[in-house]
Amino acid sequence: MDFDIAAKRLQQDQKSAYNRSRASRSARTASAKSKKEAQSARLKAEKRLQQKKIENERNAQIVDKVVTSIGRVERQLGVANVGSPVVTEKQQQQTTSTTISTSSTSLFANINPLSNGWSFKATSIHGDGDKIALPPSILETMTSSSNDLDPFGSSSNGGRPIAFRIGILEPDYTFPSSSKMKALIENIKETIVQNENKKNGVLSSQQSTSSITDNGTANQQDMDDSDDEIDDYDDSQIVEAYLDELSMKYISYTHGTVVEFTQEENCVGLPESIARALLQPNSHSLVESSLNDNKEKKMADIPVRRTVDPAASTKTRNLTEMNEDMDVENNQHTTTEEEADDDDGEKTPGHPAYGLFDIPASSVEVTPISKLPAGTNCTFTPTKTSIENGFYSLKDIKVVLEQSLMRTRATLSRGDVIRTWRRGTSFDLIVSSLSPAQFGAVSCINTNLNVDFASCENDDMKDEPLAEDNAKPEPVDSRVLGGGGGRLLSEPAQPQISKSNETTSSKCQVIELPPEPANDIREGVCTIQIRGRTPSGNTVTGRRRFACTTSTLSHLFSFASHVCDGANPTTFRLVTRFPRRELQLTTMNENKTLESLDIRQGQESFIVEF
Repeated sequence: MDFDIAAKRLQQDQKSAYNRSRASRSARTASAKSKKEAQSARLKAEKRLQQKKIENERNAQIVDKVVTSIGRVERQLGVANVGSPVVTEKQQQQTTSTTISTSSTSLFANINPLSNGWSFKATSIHGDGDKIALPPSILETMTSSSNDLDPFGSSSNGGRPIAFRIGILEPDYTFPSSSKMKALIENIKETIVQNENKKNGVLSSQQSTSSITDNGTANQQDMDDSDDEIDDYDDSQIVEAYLDELSMKYISYTHGTVVEFTQEENCVGLPESIARALLQPNSHSLVESSLNDNKEKKMADIPVRRTVDPAASTKTRNLTEMNEDMDVENNQHTTTEEEADDDDGEKTPGHPAYGLFDIPASSVEVTPISKLPAGTNCTFTPTKTSIENGFYSLKDIKVVLEQSLMRTRATLSRGDVIRTWRRGTSFDLIVSSLSPAQFGAVSCINTNLNVDFASCENDDMKDEPLAEDNAKPEPVDSRVLGGGGGRLLSEPAQPQISKSNETTSSKCQVIELPPEPANDIREGVCTIQIRGRTPSGNTVTGRRRFACTTSTLSHLFSFASHVCDGANPTTFRLVTRFPRRELQLTTMNENKTLESLDIRQGQESFIVEF
């Protein structure tokens, strides 16, 4: 009995020991497995962190290379970063997003490598050229010691005044947006990845031959050389990507200089030519709206406005009250003419032009550019309307360009419309090509500009179709165009030879004016202002200094004829207002001096009456 009990107990003990041994083995196996899994998870986490670190370093290199490349282009152009970046709603959403992405846009979510300018509200000013008006605070900022911006031109830049890029910003713009800039960033990324792979290969080779010191030195040299390969990009490729990105940053943009610093704070004065370049770009423009349906839609969505004279109502009321108090028969015409002359007196470059043309209602960015390249060649394309008006039949195209281009323009941008005048007729010319063409804009100051003309294109300025007889341009005098190879506007003009069939009498011909007295001479000098109208009805004003003792009445009428765009001197008279005085050119008095006609030292103002 005792034996059976002992046998059962032994069997139970053996079974318990076996169970404990199996449980211990299972526990050891599970522990080893969990350790292996934990080690594997730790290795994967370390690998992910390492990959993320490599990716962050790679992204930092991409951003650095892109910023460096764009900075090199902007330094070459002399672009100054003077404004604070505008953060759009789209960029804010990208900044607050927690999703990690390696796309080009996410790399630059908080960085815009392009320089930013001042943001202004646009106002309209008088002016035939490309000169804008800025607030006085901008002049103080530019001339401060912390900035290297000389608004009046420095010797290091050939004495050329500083230029400005003027553009309407794309409200939803984020960097990068253009296809060429994205392609450049991808090329930089591929180069960096190839460089990393090359480094890894060099490190493996170096580890396998670590016992040879000289070979290791050579491998290190190979690594240094591979770093330099990232900078070996074609400058033209970077410039093209830069300009393509600008075309996405701006809905439209052009270039100009400054006429004066008299605008209200936070306002920029735009002449009609600048406003038209911003609101009506053509197929040659820096932002080619006609080649991009999306841009055309954006241009149609740009809000426009016209400025309103705040004193218009007061001026009208005062004029009404004056007319009621004055004798209608004697004074009404004089008062109306005086009011018109007051308006004409304000039509000088930089002064407000209330309600004359459309300007952008959205903000305008103005960025200073100190190294705009000097222009060497320019090709103009006349519009169909200009050809219909007889542009190719002009025998003095060089004179037209000298008066309308060189005296009003300091810069030229591809796509700008240059309005020229000749004897009361306007001729619009589109800047279709420039040389150097790298940036699409050049400076016209202190340079010899060679000008040529191209045939009119069908889509320029949306003109009406030409008639069959006007479709082909007429031949132009070779002395103006240089035999088809262009003509330097700085070359002296050759004398015009009158044809025998011209019927203009000797009295109608404008005689040559004597030289204008020097500015430092005041004795016996009278400054005369002429106000009149061209044959087309446009109001014009001219001012000139005459020597009272030597200048004659014929000289005065010749100058008035020039101001009125070639009006016949025998068909008008010059009058003063208070007291009223009339001068008529005749054969009896044409050689009388101004002094003998009681026009003496000081200032005189005459109105041309036909």
